[in-house]
Formats: sequence, C-alpha cells, structure tokens
Amino acid sequence: MVGGNFLPKGMNPFDFHTGNYFVNLTFFSFLELTYRETLLKTSYMTDKPKYNQQDRSMSIKLRPVKEGKWWPALAIGANDPFKSLGKNYYRSIYGAITKHFLFGAHELGVTAGYQGWTGDRNTLKNGVFGGITYRPAFCKQLCVIAEYDTRDFNVGLTARLWNHLSLHAFTGGFTSIAGGVRYECTLFH
Repeated sequence: MVGGNFLPKGMNPFDFHTGNYFVNLTFFSFLELTYRETLLKTSYMTDKPKYNQQDRSMSIKLRPVKEGKWWPALAIGANDPFKSLGKNYYRSIYGAITKHFLFGAHELGVTAGYQGWTGDRNTLKNGVFGGITYRPAFCKQLCVIAEYDTRDFNVGLTARLWNHLSLHAFTGGFTSIAGGVRYECTLFH
C-alpha cells in the first residue's frame, strides 16, 4: 500500500494543518510493516515557517490469531516504537480483537482494543478504543465506519475504486474532516 492523508489541526499533535504519506508492506498475512512521513511546519533555514521538515515513524502489527468462525482475530502492534529516533509523536502500543458477521450479504465488523504507552504529544491517550464497520450488500466497495479512538467519537467512509485505489474521509471528534487516498496491490503471490 502507498498513500497520503490530509490531517487538520486538532487531529494531529501539532498546531497546524498537515499531511502524511506512507508505505505499508505485508510480506506475510500475519505481519504488517508501515513507514510514514508527516510534514512539519518549521522555521528551519527560513524566516517564515514552511513545511520543510518531516517526522519519520514506523509501525508494526502482528496478528497471532486469525479470525475463525467462532473466534475473533487478535492483533498486537506498536506505532513509532523507537524512542531514540526523534520525537515519537505517534508512539503507542496496542492490542485489539476483531470479529466480522454476515447478515445475508451485508457485512458488519466489530473491533475492541486497548492502547497504552502513548507519546508526550500524541493526540490520543491510553485507554479503550473500539469501532464498527459496515459493508452494504449492494456496494461491497463502500465501507461506513464509526469509532471511539480513546478520546473522541468519529465517523468515516471509504470507497474502493477500480480494485486498487481507495478514497477515504473521516471526522476528528466531529470538529474537523480529514481525508486521503491509497493504492493497494499484490506484488507477489
């Protein structure tokens, strides 16, 4: 996966609107690695603040238990885990369970988890999070999302176009709107 997002002030640990771009690699179905760059507005080598710096962060997610007919999937992960490498704005560890249910051809997903070890300027806090996803039978490329992210309730929408491109929009505590685009493909089978 490769993509980018617009992140308005209030949805990020900075006092300005920003964006990020990322690369996500899933070499095995149970392991995801993500490299992300967030644009920083600084006055480095200029009199007027500009987007001339970037915060680099990495994420890892491991899924030791795959979802089955009677049990949920279990995932554990870490965002920005290397303390010695920068400010760690998005630092956290988490554990989550997810289960999907079919109602006819409609799909409902439920996730619950706990996040801890957040960084000093992280916009989220330690605590319980959860969400619900819904894919309607008449349009499987559309997904409606409602979540609690340890701080705010949010809603979102994703739409997959042409099997590889996805657009998404979501709220940040119903005070701002963010959005992005990503491209997904399978490199090796």
